[in-house]
Amino acid sequence: MRTPNFIIGGAAAGGTSYLYELLIQHPEIYLPQQRIPEPHYYYKSWEYAKGLNWYLNQYFRNVPNEKVAIGERSSSYLYGGRKISQRIAKDFPDMKFIFMLRNPIERAWGNYRFTALQGLEELTFKEALLQEERRIGESQGIWSEIQPYDYTGRGFYAKQLKEFLEFFPKRQILCIKSESLNNNDLSLLPKIYEFLGLENTDFVSCIAPNHTSFSVIDVRLQKQLRQHFGDRIFSELMQSIRKEEAIVDSEESEWILKLKNNIKTAKDRIPEECFEILKESFGSDIEELESMVDFSVDDWRYPSK
Repeated sequence: MRTPNFIIGGAAAGGTSYLYELLIQHPEIYLPQQRIPEPHYYYKSWEYAKGLNWYLNQYFRNVPNEKVAIGERSSSYLYGGRKISQRIAKDFPDMKFIFMLRNPIERAWGNYRFTALQGLEELTFKEALLQEERRIGESQGIWSEIQPYDYTGRGFYAKQLKEFLEFFPKRQILCIKSESLNNNDLSLLPKIYEFLGLENTDFVSCIAPNHTSFSVIDVRLQKQLRQHFGDRIFSELMQSIRKEEAIVDSEESEWILKLKNNIKTAKDRIPEECFEILKESFGSDIEELESMVDFSVDDWRYPSK
C-alpha cells in the first residue's frame, strides 16, 4: 500500500478546502475523494486510537501507481501543534506540509461565522471573544478536543509553526498566504507543484468552488433550529440549501422556511470593535511570523475592504 507524503493543513476558515479543490485536479496528485469530514486522524484521539493501518486503509487503500504526491487535508493539524507534529513524525518523518495561513483576525471571524452557521453558537462575536477562555475551560468530552469556540487559538501561526519545526526541517514546510491564492490568481500553483516534486508544474487547474460560508441572521435561532431537526437532518438540510436543491417536507415546511430565511449569501464584515480586540491579541504573533514566511503580512493589520 502506498502511503501519504504530504498534508494540507492550516486552520478552519483558512482556505484549506479551496486548495484541496485545486490540487485534486492535478493528474500526479492523489487526495481522498471524501471532502467531509476531514480525516483529522492525528488530531482526534478517537480516530488516532484506531491505529495507523486503519488510517492508511481508510484513505489510501487504492492510490493509483501514477500518483506522485499522495496527501490528505486536515485543517486541525497546525492548531494541534507539538502533539500532532510529534505523532506524524513518528510515522512519517519525511512528510511535507502545506499550511494555508489567512489573516488570523479575519480567519477568527470566518470561523465564528461557520460555527454559527452550523447552529453551534448563540453569542455575538464580541461576547464569544470575551467569554472564550471560560467556554474553553468548561468544554467536556469530545468538545474539549474539538474546541469549537476557540476562535483565537487557531490563529497563532508563529507559535504553532515553531512546534512543527521541532520535528520537521523547514524544507518540508511550505506556508501559503491564503489571500494570495484565488480564482483570479493561481500563480502560486507552480510553486506548490514544485514543492511536491511533480513533473508537470505547468498544469492549469480549473476554477475551484467557492466555499465561503453563508451568514446567519439570528445565531440563537440557528441553534434552536439545529436542536429541532437534530444534527444529521440539520446538516443534510444545510447541504441542500447550499446546493439550491428543492426541499419537500410538508410536516416540517414551517421550520424549513425558518432555516432558509435565517441565512443569507452576503458576507458580513467583522465588527470594528472586534477587529481591534483581535489586532491586539495577534499583534506579537503576526510580528514574529514575518521572519518565518516569505510573504508580507502588513495587510493583516488593517480591516479588509
